[in-house]
Amino acid sequence: MIAPPAALALGVALVAWAWWGQSADAVVAPRPTAPVAAAAALAPPAATVAEAKLPAPAKVTQPTPRPAVDLPGLLTAPEANLRATLQAALAAQSQGGRLYARALARRCATLAGLQPAEAPDINDARHQSAVARQAALDAGCGQFPAAEWLALVNVAADEAPTGDPLLAVQQSDADDAALLQAVFAHPDPLLLDELGERLLLRRLGGEPTLYFDGQRFDDDASRANAQAALRLLPCQFGLACDERDPEVWLACLRGDGCKASRAEQESPAALALATRLAAALRARELNRFLPS
Repeated sequence: MIAPPAALALGVALVAWAWWGQSADAVVAPRPTAPVAAAAALAPPAATVAEAKLPAPAKVTQPTPRPAVDLPGLLTAPEANLRATLQAALAAQSQGGRLYARALARRCATLAGLQPAEAPDINDARHQSAVARQAALDAGCGQFPAAEWLALVNVAADEAPTGDPLLAVQQSDADDAALLQAVFAHPDPLLLDELGERLLLRRLGGEPTLYFDGQRFDDDASRANAQAALRLLPCQFGLACDERDPEVWLACLRGDGCKASRAEQESPAALALATRLAAALRARELNRFLPS
């Protein structure tokens, strides 16, 4: 029996599909499963994600801390550059520069009141050096009017010393122990020079007396020795006490002897006591400064 034409055509098509497989046009991609389709529906477009990204935080640049100023070094700067030296000191007030500016300006006051020796030895090399320093300091002080350096010498009543840690200690009315503790914390050479006798002055028996290490310096000879030792004490902590020190070269101009240093101006006993004082300060031995 011969198959009808329609059936024959259907059979040929089936054989062709089995032999060559599906055509590319006939292949349909499978539908995504429910979870995948849901995730695709929730995901924002790529452009939206890119736009939603936050910008990277800007780098915060920390200010570079100002380097510490060598305040004791300012005291040995060239005398002729006094104005620049004073400005450097005042710019370092948070370190103690106001105290140093006052000491520098005070040199102009000392020079203004200098009474030179009547018959100096003009051939002495140290005297010649002192004369040269006098001329340089005179030039430095001439860089600004007298009223300006006088204002630096005198700390105004409304000038708060709290901005200068050294000036705050020097002007404080702290009791003996508190003052010594402050000096222990910061034994600055100029601060020691400014405090002077206050480091050793105690009230014993109702009388102000210099005292250290169990000894009372209450007669003329011992008191003079203690005062000389206090004058040498700052030298043990870095103060320039040689021919660059105005106390040394001004003494030469006054006719009080042309020496090389404060140590040469004082006795060996004073130097020995200054060495003991320095050791006690460095070791923070409060009991050696206070009577029991």
